[in-house]
Amino acid sequence: MKKLFTLGPQFHGHGSVIFAWQPGGSLVASIGEGQRNLFLFDRRGVQVEEVALKSTAKVIQLEWDKDGELLAILQQGEGTVMLWRHAEKKLEVLEMNTKDPTFLAWSKSGPQLMIGTARGNMMIYNKRTMKKQTIMGKHTKKVSCGAWHSAENIFAAGSEDKTITLSGEDGDSVMKGDDPLRLKNEPSMVQFAGVRGDNPNESYREKIVSIVLGDVSLLLCNMREPHKPTELSFQVKYGTIKSYCWFGDGFLVIGFSLGYVVIISSQMREMSEELSSVKYHQSSLDCLCCSKAAGKIASAGDDGIRIISIKDFKEIKGERIQIRPEARVTQMHWSEDGELLSFCTEAGWVYCYLAKLTALSATCNSRLAYLTSLREMTVIEGANEQGNKVVVPTDVEPAFVALGPSHLATGMNNRIWFYSCAQQSGSRLVNEVEYIGSVETVSLNATHACVLIEGRVYLHPIERNSGDGKTSIFPRNEDDRTITCASIVGNFLIYAQSNGRLQYYSLIDGKEVNEYNHDSGIRKCFPNQEGTRAVLIDTSGSAWLYNPVNDDCVSIQDFPTVCDRVLWDTVDSSIFVATDQANLYTFIYTQVEVGGSGVRCLGNVELSSDGEIRIEPAATPLAHGQLGVLLVDGTVVCQQASGTLSQQRLRTHELLSGIGGIQSSDSAERQRVSFRQALGLNRFALAFKIGLQLNQKELWIAMGRRCLECLDIGWAKKAYRQAPSPGMVLYLEKLQTFEDKQLLSGHVAGLFGRFSKAREYFLQSCCPEAALEMHCDFQQWEQALALAQTLAPHQLPEIFLKSALQFENKGEYQSALTHFEQAMRDVEPDRKDHLATCRAGLARTSVRLGDLQRGMDEAKNLKDPAVCKECAHILRNMHQNGEAAKLYEEAGAYDKAAELYIADKMFEAAAPLMNKIHTPKLHFDYAKAKEARGAYREALAAFQKARDLDNVVRLMLEKLNEPQKAFQLVRETRFVAGAERVAEYCRKNGNVCGAVEFLLLAKNDEEAYNLAERHDEMETFEQGIGDKGTREQHLTIAKYYEQRNLLTNSAKHYALADEYTMALKLYLKVGEKEIDKAIEVVGKARSDALTHTLIDYLMGESDNVPKDPNYVYRLHKALGNYMQAAGTALIIAKQEQEMGNYKQAHALLFRTYQDLKRQKLALPQELWRRLMILHSYVIVKRLVKAGDHPTAAQMLLRVAKNIQQFPAHIVPILTSVVIECQRAKMTTEAYQYACTLMRPEYRPQVAEQYKKKIENIVRKPCADVEGGANDSQAPCMYCNGNLGEAQLDCPMCKNISPFCIVTGMRMLRDDWTYCPSCNFPAKRSAFIAALQSSDQCTMCDAQLKPGDLPVVTDPSPLIADYKSLFQTIEPL
Repeated sequence: MKKLFTLGPQFHGHGSVIFAWQPGGSLVASIGEGQRNLFLFDRRGVQVEEVALKSTAKVIQLEWDKDGELLAILQQGEGTVMLWRHAEKKLEVLEMNTKDPTFLAWSKSGPQLMIGTARGNMMIYNKRTMKKQTIMGKHTKKVSCGAWHSAENIFAAGSEDKTITLSGEDGDSVMKGDDPLRLKNEPSMVQFAGVRGDNPNESYREKIVSIVLGDVSLLLCNMREPHKPTELSFQVKYGTIKSYCWFGDGFLVIGFSLGYVVIISSQMREMSEELSSVKYHQSSLDCLCCSKAAGKIASAGDDGIRIISIKDFKEIKGERIQIRPEARVTQMHWSEDGELLSFCTEAGWVYCYLAKLTALSATCNSRLAYLTSLREMTVIEGANEQGNKVVVPTDVEPAFVALGPSHLATGMNNRIWFYSCAQQSGSRLVNEVEYIGSVETVSLNATHACVLIEGRVYLHPIERNSGDGKTSIFPRNEDDRTITCASIVGNFLIYAQSNGRLQYYSLIDGKEVNEYNHDSGIRKCFPNQEGTRAVLIDTSGSAWLYNPVNDDCVSIQDFPTVCDRVLWDTVDSSIFVATDQANLYTFIYTQVEVGGSGVRCLGNVELSSDGEIRIEPAATPLAHGQLGVLLVDGTVVCQQASGTLSQQRLRTHELLSGIGGIQSSDSAERQRVSFRQALGLNRFALAFKIGLQLNQKELWIAMGRRCLECLDIGWAKKAYRQAPSPGMVLYLEKLQTFEDKQLLSGHVAGLFGRFSKAREYFLQSCCPEAALEMHCDFQQWEQALALAQTLAPHQLPEIFLKSALQFENKGEYQSALTHFEQAMRDVEPDRKDHLATCRAGLARTSVRLGDLQRGMDEAKNLKDPAVCKECAHILRNMHQNGEAAKLYEEAGAYDKAAELYIADKMFEAAAPLMNKIHTPKLHFDYAKAKEARGAYREALAAFQKARDLDNVVRLMLEKLNEPQKAFQLVRETRFVAGAERVAEYCRKNGNVCGAVEFLLLAKNDEEAYNLAERHDEMETFEQGIGDKGTREQHLTIAKYYEQRNLLTNSAKHYALADEYTMALKLYLKVGEKEIDKAIEVVGKARSDALTHTLIDYLMGESDNVPKDPNYVYRLHKALGNYMQAAGTALIIAKQEQEMGNYKQAHALLFRTYQDLKRQKLALPQELWRRLMILHSYVIVKRLVKAGDHPTAAQMLLRVAKNIQQFPAHIVPILTSVVIECQRAKMTTEAYQYACTLMRPEYRPQVAEQYKKKIENIVRKPCADVEGGANDSQAPCMYCNGNLGEAQLDCPMCKNISPFCIVTGMRMLRDDWTYCPSCNFPAKRSAFIAALQSSDQCTMCDAQLKPGDLPVVTDPSPLIADYKSLFQTIEPL
């Protein structure tokens, strides 16, 4: 509440005051008790008139007529009524016949004034006719109260005689029977009310007269039944009734003396219940009034004036009015528009408060001008009431306002006052313009004003001296008055006409620059701050958003039916709000989205399972008494009824109070709601930030989908990358290159599965062929063909082909045939694959449609086996076996062709194919057919190809008399059924041996044994089972042979039956010729007893005849005693060597070496050295033959140093040493060993052919006799120390080097290879040279080729193996 003015004792004295407001609220009349002068004041409290009355008698009533022309003044004790004619400034005296007026009241719908007298009479005065009508006898006592009905010209009067009369404008009673309504107490405070009936569907209102009886009860009298009134009584604690008033559809507000305010309903079903009962005042209540327009109740009491909201019956504490305690309020009045609350006190004061302002406001970008008092406008920036503001006093109470960048316009009727409002210091009136008609709307820019008057727009400079001062009128045609709305934004005048024409006029160019013609007339136009978008409301009530940049006009769905104004967000240019009296509807304009532009009503945002945003339109409710005037980033600045401003957050923005408003500490649900709101508002940067905090895949998918809907590929990629969805990111990389929005829309619509829309967008794009490609991808060939006719005729053959294939798959063969034929038209000859596919289709569909010949000809002409097979398969299903077989044969499918020929008994046709067939069943069928015709030889061949051995054996035995072939076949195949058949054949023909053999092959062992035993053919049985018989079988055979004294055979089978003791016994009984088998038995048995038995036998313990030591060696090997075997082998080798059997000794030592190495056992040093010396001797012959005398000499010298190991050939070996050393120029060694040969013990044994030569060497030694052996030096493979190549033991590192098996020399690190059979090392070059003359390994005699020798680039692992081997050499 804002105090507007006060009128004090200087006007009214210090007594009680009475006042009355002129209807319309322009003037208020007041007079104090005992005062003679009546004062008239305007709405600002400025005195406009002072009227002197005839006397100073107390004025008990002041009342204006309904038109505000006459003020009736009733003074106590005066016999006349004074009338003040305001227009004429004239005071008249209305004479009364009875000279005792006590009450007066003006009609609320007519010119009548009713005056009651002290005697109960009434007079009716007509201000139009100035006639007075006296009505006698209405009451018997003083008329004390009364009231007129607000619509019907009837009045009720109450008297001290406790009656109420209801009369018409002529004074006649309107009650049945002229009897008045009699009451039990004196009436007071009579009022009329229109109350809705109990049926809420009825619009009729009952006329109710309410009367206070005796200050304690309230009587409600329905004029339909006035004699059946309803009396309402109240609790005693309330006190007496001080005042009451009606509001709404029959609600009563009653003020009681003890401070209570009670609210009840007058409807019968609710009358017994009090809707509200609150003691608002501490001690007393003096008066009460209410305003429907303001929605408030004012209650005056001992502690001030309380303002109560009618909406919820709660006190509005912020509007409480404090008055002086000693000043009791005697009268209260609320203006009809609810703006002014006036009251007076018994101390001579009249107060007027601004309770409600007319919601006048205007905006310019983020600036707001709003009415803060009756003649005061305030301009602020945004919603900052506390910041810099400009207060502009106005010359009049404005009916409309407009705001520009630097000016404010206020006006009423046909006049406008223009003020500068850039700064408070510069606020002044700059122009005042009177127009020729009533102003409907006004709009300002920085320099000009546009004023809409009676369908025409007047455009003129704001200030008097600015510009040329010229006024432009639109439309140019003077008779054209069709403009319905106009605005000036920036440098453009925008106006719309009732014929649907929307025009943009450039103030700079002085001409119209854009025009849009709507389908229907435009009633309202709400452009944004730049004029780049405008909301249009047409005559049909539909709303549209127009974009002058691309001339796009988009329908706005879910727009409110009644729209008071549209607010554009000053921060986010895509957001606007439409308002009605109760709600704010938020809309978002997306200029670029799939298919073009779109407007969506926002509300509750939800996400579907596939990420689609579902927005349920929902309004933001406006608080009662508020009006939205400015929208700043989702916050609506509202003007309240009191003139102050408030802020209300849109529900679509409530969690998005700036980016800083979303914190990681917020709950996940709050963040999810914020994320959804950000997506609904297309604020992808904010949504992305929130998404990073939540990091949920479904949210990223939803964001990606929404970004795609808005064709924002960049943000969509970011969202899908976070999901992650790499496939989508890669696809979007391709889409990002598209610049055509319709083409991009088509691809996005296709992603969402909206294929009909995708086709529409593709066809509107720069690449309509994309629609064709889409239909082809979906195999929608009918639509593809329709498009290809105009878009891509060159693709028709390909599409016809694919369409034909689809028709063929569906079974629509006639259509398929037609399309195959169409696909072959106008095709380049070089497209052979296309033509071949078409002809293949023709072949298939022709066959299916019954044109067999054409189909077969097409298939054969193509020479494509696959097509022939397809057509043959179709023919086979059609039971056309002959034709199908021909095509199978053409395709090379001889199996299937023969099958069909045989099934149709066309053997002559099948015969040429049988050699090409590999299917056993077909050969079997063919063989059966041939056998049935007696062609046994052909049947046999067919059975053989069918691999039916049983029938092959049968024919050989029964039809072709070729038993030996049958026997051989069964032996090779070991076919059980065939063996049974052959065994039976042999038995019938007396071939017992064959019967036994084939019974065993037939797995009939028992019968075979019995037959062999009966006919003494056990050898055949034995050969049949071999080593695979059972233990029982071998025992049986062993006993069989033992009984017949065939001990060797018996022992063999005892051994196979694991009866080793018996087997050894029998072998030893046989004698020395079966010792090897005895050793084998002991090796298997691994029995110490058997081993000792055999050793005793070999040592001659049983017969005093020692056996060959080789048997002991073999025994140790059989038992796995390799070290003992090695010792035995060394003894044997010595014996062999002493006897001159060097090859046998070499072989034995080599085998023993291999066995030990294979078993990874320690190698005896003597064994290795003896093998090395023997091998050196063995290879001498090869070396001499190859002409390598130095190497041969070195080997012979190695042997000569160990000549004691060769006692049988000492002289020949030394002779060879002398000869080879002489050849190798090794004269010292030749002389040395020549001297040895000349010793008496050796000289006689020297061959005569060499004796003389040796004697000459001894007699005549060469001059360089001191020369040593020609042994070249080479590094040791272990320590790199130099030593002779023939020397194997390194004196420095004490390691033994391996020798080359070809040359006998020490192995070196380079030039390394080995025998792949025995793994002994050799020099690669020497080994390859040796293999040129002999293809055998010098160590193991294995057959080799030079290519078989491995190349060893790094012998380190092999050298390490030899080092470990020689380190483990142990002497025996």
